[in-house]
Amino acid sequence: MFDSQRFDNSHDHHAYSYSNKPQFAVDNTRGFNRIVAFSDGSAQGYQLPKCRNSKRISVFGLGHKGALSAICMAAIGHRVIGVDLDQRRINALNQGRTFSEEDGLPELLSQIGTFCNLVATDDGFNAVKRSDYSLIYVNDDTDNTTSVSIDKLKIICEQIGLSLRYKEHYHNIVFCQQIASDLVKDVLVPILENQSGKRVSEAFGVTSVQSSSQKTRSIKEFYQPAQLTIQFMDKQSCQMTEQLFNGFKASIRRISW
Repeated sequence: MFDSQRFDNSHDHHAYSYSNKPQFAVDNTRGFNRIVAFSDGSAQGYQLPKCRNSKRISVFGLGHKGALSAICMAAIGHRVIGVDLDQRRINALNQGRTFSEEDGLPELLSQIGTFCNLVATDDGFNAVKRSDYSLIYVNDDTDNTTSVSIDKLKIICEQIGLSLRYKEHYHNIVFCQQIASDLVKDVLVPILENQSGKRVSEAFGVTSVQSSSQKTRSIKEFYQPAQLTIQFMDKQSCQMTEQLFNGFKASIRRISW
């Protein structure tokens, strides 16, 4: 069940402070809560990317990488809705638990719980309606970066496309994995267009983003990739995808499909 009240009442302000180990520096000077520095208990902590504006993001697929992305995006101030059909994953995220004992991740999720800007649901239709970005993670519990379930991608695109039919504003869809351009252009985009009754690059955009560290497993690897590769079909979707990573120190490589 989608907890819209919990998601909408997301501006519970907190003073700049440090918590117990692992340590966090929390700031709300921009009008939304965000973590600006983090230490997992090791000798040296690090700064988190500085989020300029809080964006509305839905994350489809709450396996390890999807959940990590949802948590890390919420930590820097974005408003995130995680989507999955596995009720165990949904319950875990909503109850402040993770399936990973990655250093600092449970504590980071606990800190985010005070922000009220991360929820999980099986209601993808409303998640898309209440977001401007949809990040898609499929088969992310394996280290095989070339293995993509086309059937799962089709189902997700059907769900997103149906919701887009009832949206007035531009929506950006981001495949967060290595994916063939022919699969996107010849299979997935037609599904999105048919379900939505709208045209790509007009009512919605489609991009993919790949980290130079395809086996991203930790908070630090998520925030500090050496390079991000963005593949895109139109300039607006490319620019929107880049905005998600404002403050990340990674170099960005852009490839037009």
